[in-house]
Amino acid sequence: MSKLKIACVGDVMCGDSFYALGRGVASSLKKHGKRFLRPEIVNYLSRHDIVLCNVESILSNQGRKKHILRSIHMRGAPDAAEYLVGWGITVANVANNHILEHGYDAAVDTVNLLQSIGIKTIGAGWNGTFRRGNQVEEVTCFGHTIALIGVCFREEKYAFDGGAELDETIKVVKSLVKRDKIVMVSVHWGDELMNRPNTWQREIARELIASGSSVIVGHHPHVVQGIERINGGLVAYSLGNFIFDSFLKDTKWSMVLSITISGRKIVEWKCVPIEKDKEHRPLFAEGRRKSELNQEINRRCDLLKTNMATQLYQEEYDLDVKALDVQARRSLRRELLRGFLSISPVYWPQVLFRPIQRRLGVW
Repeated sequence: MSKLKIACVGDVMCGDSFYALGRGVASSLKKHGKRFLRPEIVNYLSRHDIVLCNVESILSNQGRKKHILRSIHMRGAPDAAEYLVGWGITVANVANNHILEHGYDAAVDTVNLLQSIGIKTIGAGWNGTFRRGNQVEEVTCFGHTIALIGVCFREEKYAFDGGAELDETIKVVKSLVKRDKIVMVSVHWGDELMNRPNTWQREIARELIASGSSVIVGHHPHVVQGIERINGGLVAYSLGNFIFDSFLKDTKWSMVLSITISGRKIVEWKCVPIEKDKEHRPLFAEGRRKSELNQEINRRCDLLKTNMATQLYQEEYDLDVKALDVQARRSLRRELLRGFLSISPVYWPQVLFRPIQRRLGVW
């Protein structure tokens, strides 16, 4: 039986964020097209049998209103789906906190588009319709059958949980394992910008591994968190941003997680550090920077050796979440001031009015 190779990358957002209109990912994709992703990364991904990502934006023009900021924020064009498949993406998780940001029609259109060009989707509920029920996709390679499931544990306005509660997902995992499937779960969880998981994430990871999951891959924090082995399983708590127009320093690098499976065992895994250029294009870290990022990845893995099941840990964690939120808001204001003049004047009043919309719950 040949060895199966799986590559996992972080969040993929193919639109322009409201603070980066005209200079975000969508604008860079429009400029570079399929060459947005460099050949060396495409070649690396092509050496894997399965390539998983988390698609953090719709890829649809359904309901699009050109001069409405809310309508174009984090909206990827349908063309981006063709780029993804050309770059080697084979499975896309859509269970996250942004997939319903532009409505159900646009979300379903995104799933249908991805599936029509050969990218399997997970996390879209029953039959990819964003209704109740787990969406399980199976991939068979070299005698291995990998069953993939996408779930989201972020209870937010535009989130979709994947179609099932945790206990339902665990039942599905157990049934798949009984049928001799290797189970891989893509999980949207945790807190943004935190370089380590919280106590609850660790508990959920152990439950999923105990139920028979072999690999758990996390998204949402937009920064890299550690990786650990649990009873033969592998848990990567957050892979960071693969394609995104985030501006904070810690969101501008991530990693590709490469996993090798033989039989039902994970025989090897490694992290390949990625950083972004000024046009949000991923590139392999080289030289000194590669060494620095590898050391940082190892440090974040070492953080998982801390006893997180204590009240003190969670109290410190909660304080850090609040501090990072304040820091992010200040940085956002600076980013808006820096790039405000590059945004089309038609959107200026809408950008300024956004904080009020957020408070009113209409954004």
